[in-house]
Amino acid sequence: MIDKRLFQLVDKKPLFQLVALRLVHLLLSMSTWLCFAFGIAQLIEKQQLSQPVLLGASIILLLAGKTVLHYLMEKRVYDSSAQLRLNMREKVMAKAFRLGDTNGQLPASTLSQLAIDGIEQLEIYYARFLPQLFYCVFASLIIFCTLVFFAWQPAVILLIGIPLIPVTIMLVMKIAKKILHHYWGKYTNLGASFYENLQGFRVLKAFNFDGIKEAEMVQEAEGFRKITMRLLSMQLNSITIMDLISYGGAGLGIGFALKAFIQGQTSLMGMLLFILLSAEVFIPMRQLGSLFHVAMNGISACGRLFDYLEIPEVTYGTQHLTETLTTISSENLSYGYEEVDTALADIELTLKKGQFTAFVGKSGSGKSTLAKILVGRFLDYQGNLQWNQTDIHAFSRDTLRNKGVLVDSHAYLYPTTIKENLLLADATASDERLASVLTQAGLLDEIMAMQNQMQTLLEENASNLSGGQRQRLIVAQALLKNADFYVFDEITSGVDQKSEEQLLATVHALSKEKIVLFVSHRLYNTLDADQVYVLESSKIVAHGTPQQLLEKEGFFKEYFHSENELLRGQSR
Repeated sequence: MIDKRLFQLVDKKPLFQLVALRLVHLLLSMSTWLCFAFGIAQLIEKQQLSQPVLLGASIILLLAGKTVLHYLMEKRVYDSSAQLRLNMREKVMAKAFRLGDTNGQLPASTLSQLAIDGIEQLEIYYARFLPQLFYCVFASLIIFCTLVFFAWQPAVILLIGIPLIPVTIMLVMKIAKKILHHYWGKYTNLGASFYENLQGFRVLKAFNFDGIKEAEMVQEAEGFRKITMRLLSMQLNSITIMDLISYGGAGLGIGFALKAFIQGQTSLMGMLLFILLSAEVFIPMRQLGSLFHVAMNGISACGRLFDYLEIPEVTYGTQHLTETLTTISSENLSYGYEEVDTALADIELTLKKGQFTAFVGKSGSGKSTLAKILVGRFLDYQGNLQWNQTDIHAFSRDTLRNKGVLVDSHAYLYPTTIKENLLLADATASDERLASVLTQAGLLDEIMAMQNQMQTLLEENASNLSGGQRQRLIVAQALLKNADFYVFDEITSGVDQKSEEQLLATVHALSKEKIVLFVSHRLYNTLDADQVYVLESSKIVAHGTPQQLLEKEGFFKEYFHSENELLRGQSR
C-alpha cells in the first residue's frame, strides 16, 4: 500500500504537516462537540446555561479555527500536489531524455499517459490518501482515549470496530492489484493503439485496412469497458461493506452508551458525547476507504512510474573522437530484445568514408536494429563494434550524438517556424548555411516560394507540409548537424516520386564525403550503392555490389525481379 520509493524522491515534510493539521482540526472538532454536550446536558439537568456567553463564544471561536485550519489543509494539499506533479514530471522527462531512443524507452503514447494521467492519479495517493492513512491511526487513538474516561465499555466497542475498515481495505487491495494491473495495461495499450492507428491513418485508408483496425479498436475498447466495470463493481461492494461497518459500529457504540447511562455508569454529558462522537470515530476510516478507491489507480501508477525510472541507463565512456570518423567495423556482433532473444546474430561488416552502403531485407530481418547499433543508439549488444579501431563503448555520449546521426520518418518537427526547427541542429547557423542545407535537400526553392519563406509556421509535426517536403526538411536538419556518419532509415517511405528522387540524390552526394548507410526495403533505391548487405532472419546472408548480388541466386535477385514486375504493372 505504501511504496517507500516515493519518499526517496519527494519531500516528506508536507505529509507530516498535513497529518499535524488534521490532528489539530480533530481536536477542535472534539472540543466543539464537548461544548455542545456540556451545554445540552446543562439545559436538560438545570434548565439553563451557567455561562451562555462564554460557551457561545467558545463554540464560535472553535468553528472559526476549524474553518481556518480547513483552508490551510486544502492549501497545503494543493501546494504539495503541485510540487509532486512538478518533481515527478521533471524526473520522468529527464529519464526520457537520458534514455533517448535506446532499447527500453516506452512508446510515446504510453510515456505521455504515464507522465500525465499516471502522475495525476499519484497526486491523490500522495497528497490525500497517505496523510489520511497516518492521520487515522492517531485520530482513532485520541478519540478512544477521550471517550474511555466517560464509559469504557462503549469506547472499547468503538475501538474494536475501527480496524474492520482497514481489514476490508487490505482484502480489497489483494483483489484490486490483479484488476488494476490489467486495467492500467489495457488503458495504455488502448492509447498506444489509437495513437499508432491515427499516425498511420493515411496508409490504412490507402490499403483499405481502416475497417480492420476499426474492428480491433472496438474490441480493445470493449475489453477496457469490461475491466472498468469490474473495477467499479468491486469499489461499490467494498463501499457498501465499509458503510455497514461505520454505521453499525456507530450504532453499537451509541447503544452501549445509552445502556451505560441507564445503568448509571456514565453521566448525561458522557452519553451525549458518545452520541456526537461515535460517527467521528468512523469518519476518518470511512474517508480513508473512499480515498483508497480513488487512489488505487495512483498506487498502480506509482509502481509503473518507478519501474520506468529504474530502467537501467546506458553507461557511456569519457573519450572524445577529435579526428574524422572514417571507418566503422563489427565482429561477431549479436543483439536481443526482451521479447525476442535473437534480433541479430554474428554480424560482421565494414563501413568506410566516401562509401555508400545499403541494408536490404524483409521487414523484421534486423535492418533498423543493426543501423541503430552502428550509430550508437543501442549499446547493450554482444561482440565487437569499433569506430576508427576504438571500441564504441569508450566514447562519450556527446561524441556518439555529434559524430553519428540517425534520420528516419519518425523524427519530430515542432509547431514553430521552419528556421527555428532547423536551428535545433545548430543554433549558430547563419542564413547562408540554412539556405545551403535546404539546397542540398532540394527544398530551398519550394520554401522561398512560400509567403513567409523560412519564417513559415509549421503545424504539429509539420502536418501543413506534404510528406515529401516534411521528409526533406528532416534531412536538411540532419545535414546541418555536419556529422561524420549518417544513417537514413526508410526515408523514402510514403513520399512521392519527385521527392524520392531528390532525397536519393541528396544521399548519394553526401556519401562522397561522409560514411552513409541507407536502409530500405525498395531494392531499386540501392542499385547505385557501393556495397549492399542483405539481412534475413537476423543474419547477413549476402554482401557485395548490387551487380554482384543480381548475378547470384538469392533474396536480392528474387526480390528485385518481383519488384520490377510490380513497377511494370503500376506503369500500365
